[in-house]
Amino acid sequence: MNDHDLELQELLHYFKTAKFPETPFKLNRYITIVSDPDKFINSKVAEIRRYKGSVVVLDSLFKHLRELKILTLNLT
Repeated sequence: MNDHDLELQELLHYFKTAKFPETPFKLNRYITIVSDPDKFINSKVAEIRRYKGSVVVLDSLFKHLRELKILTLNLT
């Protein structure tokens, strides 16, 4: 298992019990709006699992999941 696989497992485990803001909510200061956290997470996970290229690009695919985790940590 590589670092990205491990991080993905840790994020999925965290999101199982995470409390999310009332939807829809803005994830970042750009235009990422989340109206269904489960659907959002599942689509990002599917994108990460499908990707088979550069580690740099793969790392960037984790960006929104990392942002979501930080946002939910700040709610507590």
